[in-house]
Amino acid sequence: MGMTEKEYVLLDRDGVINRRMPGGYVTSWKQFEFLPRVLEALRLLADRGYAAIVLSNQGCVGEGLLSSKDLDAMTHRFQLEVALSGGNIAQVYYCRHSAEDECGCRKPKPGLLRRAYLEHRFATERTFFVGDSPGDCRAAEDAGCRTILIQRMSFLEERRAHEESPIVACNLYEAVEFILAADRALPREAAMVMQQKLQQGLQQRQI
Repeated sequence: MGMTEKEYVLLDRDGVINRRMPGGYVTSWKQFEFLPRVLEALRLLADRGYAAIVLSNQGCVGEGLLSSKDLDAMTHRFQLEVALSGGNIAQVYYCRHSAEDECGCRKPKPGLLRRAYLEHRFATERTFFVGDSPGDCRAAEDAGCRTILIQRMSFLEERRAHEESPIVACNLYEAVEFILAADRALPREAAMVMQQKLQQGLQQRQI
């Protein structure tokens, strides 16, 4: 994967970037706590030419627990913290609807990812989505992206019959290490594919 054009990594927020509130939502900056090594991971991505895009369900707005204005203020605060640490969050997309709204943007539906694609035009087949739930995996799959799952126990939950088990990482830093390793491996894989195509072409001409 070359760096001639901007590359992106897609991230869920709660449970990937910041600690989840047990049984509830993060509704204030006082409750917002970065998970271990997250800022380091985002800085490493930025150093390698990647920007992060955050895509998150925030039903607390639809349920009236937090205003859109307050959510945006909290978002600006954590983006600033990331930038001061050397990371780069290009944009944050939220589904602010409650589950009862049955919207098209709430994960596991792929609406947020498709909107991000339309505005940033990343190559879906080589773009990773890092999430912490089976719903994140389904949304990424439906949008054509690759998935890394943060919560180790999530792979034990029931999945659709045709879904493959996702790559599992213990935290965002480990996921970033995998993404960067896959980046380095891609040129070799592309060369192997090209070699196989050349061999197939030679075989067809010999027939």
